[in-house]
Amino acid sequence: MRVIIIGAGKVGFNLAQMLSMEKHEVMVIEQNEERQEILNEQLDIQVIGGSGSSWEALDEAGIKQADMVVAVTESDELNMVMCLMAKQFGVKTTVARVRNPEYTESHFSAPLSVMGIDLIINPERITALEIAKLVEVPEALNVDYYAGGKLLLVQFKMAPNAPVIGRQLLELKANLPFIVVAVENGQQMLIPGGNYRIAADDDLYVMTRTEGLEQVEKLFGVNRPPTEKITILGGGRVGYYLAHTLETKRPDVEVKIIEKDGRRARKVSHNLNRALVLHGDGTDIDMLEDENVGGSDLFVAVTNDDRLNLLCSLIARNLGVDRTIAQVRRSELLPLMEQVGIDVVVNPQLLTAGAVLKFMRKGDIISVTVLGQNRAEMIELVARPGSRVINKSLNDISFPAGTIVGAIQRGNEVIIPHGGHIIKAGDHVMVFCLPHTVPKIEHLFAGGVR
Repeated sequence: MRVIIIGAGKVGFNLAQMLSMEKHEVMVIEQNEERQEILNEQLDIQVIGGSGSSWEALDEAGIKQADMVVAVTESDELNMVMCLMAKQFGVKTTVARVRNPEYTESHFSAPLSVMGIDLIINPERITALEIAKLVEVPEALNVDYYAGGKLLLVQFKMAPNAPVIGRQLLELKANLPFIVVAVENGQQMLIPGGNYRIAADDDLYVMTRTEGLEQVEKLFGVNRPPTEKITILGGGRVGYYLAHTLETKRPDVEVKIIEKDGRRARKVSHNLNRALVLHGDGTDIDMLEDENVGGSDLFVAVTNDDRLNLLCSLIARNLGVDRTIAQVRRSELLPLMEQVGIDVVVNPQLLTAGAVLKFMRKGDIISVTVLGQNRAEMIELVARPGSRVINKSLNDISFPAGTIVGAIQRGNEVIIPHGGHIIKAGDHVMVFCLPHTVPKIEHLFAGGVR
């Protein structure tokens, strides 16, 4: 697929990196010379200097032959105009990053089709929804649902005192089936064999039935703390979207928002029904103690300042908060966050790039989850009649190295498979894979003779 990305900020860079790893033909249009140089040095893609509104730049990028245009500049208006222009050139699919809710949530908003946009992505809303999922499974570092919510993939960090430390995966027995599809230790992501020995601080990616999650957690020694009180630092868009989502989905949870800007605090308070909005500084320890922030089950720092998020999360932890989530936009700070004890780090740029990938894979691929800072993916595919996998056991299918089948949905039944399970036409198959194997997996599951 030929994809033109307009804008090489963090979202554009991450998306270009993912797509190039999957062997797509990627062109990036970027005006900033420093960003151009970074792209040329780090990625094997074509970089075109200029504005996305330039006819010359679009022509050089091959706009007439493009299958998709993704506009992710800092300007909502420019992104929307670029998608409209792309449609005039005959581009089939367009994606625009639009942050301002007035363009998408107002009663006067024009339909996306009129603006020539097939998908609008809002990084702040995507980030808030990701955090809301973590509230549902507070013991996990990451969680994603499949098969209409019947299956889930959870990421657990193994504590030094976990009962499974030092044991091989094949030794683990449970009444409910599960599968460890991947292990992340340090900077390495691997698909483990049955003889893999679990080590302290390993991140395990476990796929299981949603109804049996608590049993699987017990096996791995993962505690499930209750989440009844949440403090959110930052009343910007992410903080507002998160509080609004929690009011809708978790009315039993007590939510506090701390916002330094008085005007913004008043606006957020006006737009929410139950959340308590505090006008104050997240670094003011006296204020935090007076408001009993240390009694929160979860502290979520989502200001636009990465270092402030880090500092306030550490203060909250010192006051007694059991669990912290911090938003980090600068990728170079991600390892630091984990080293100093922040439980979960969310990166809006990576989440946004993942949302674009999910949209690109519509059709036989139902969903995509980007894992481990874009080092792997979990994709849900439909096994079409005539594909190479139909009526074959998993052991007899030539899956590329770096892939593993985590689950199968057949009608209303969900299966955690072993090597002898046979794939049938119409099955939904969840496959964990490294990025370079995705085209091969798609080819295996495609219907008809290829």
